[in-house]
This record gives sequence, structure tokens and C-alpha cells, in this order.
Amino acid sequence: MINEKEKEKYLLFEKRDTAILEMIHELEKADLSDYEEFLVSWTRTQLEKDWRKPLLQILELLKENIDKPKEERISILKKFAKDNFWKP
Repeated sequence: MINEKEKEKYLLFEKRDTAILEMIHELEKADLSDYEEFLVSWTRTQLEKDWRKPLLQILELLKENIDKPKEERISILKKFAKDNFWKP
């Protein structure tokens, strides 16, 4: 169920937008890997009015940490998402 805060925060112009958000809700209840959690969290940002900002932030963070091991990079990205991405 999409709540009022989400209706204010996200651009939900098309049925596809609503379908994406409803799928996000379902996936957030599942037992996800660290990578999957990050992907679902990041997908939320793509519904925001200023979706480019979090996209740039993630790409910059990945670029800064590209020489680190994969597991460490996903931990860094996941922590960034937890600290910075809005979640109702």
C-alpha cells in the first residue's frame, strides 16, 4: 500500500510507477542479500523528483572505491544508501 508520504515524495504519473513502488514494498519484506537490499533501496530513488542526484552520488561513490574488493564496495554502497536514501 502506497502511503501519503510516498505519494508526495515520488513521481507516480503512470501505472508502471505505482507497480514499481508496490513491487519495492513486496521485496523489502523478503530475505534479500546485501546487493539485493541495495538495489531495491536504490530503485526507490529512481522514483524521486530529483532522481539524478542519488544516481550521481552512487556512481561517484563506486568510482572512489573501485579498487576495493567487491564485498567491501557493496558494504560501502549499502551503508551510504541506509544513511542517505529516504525510506518511509
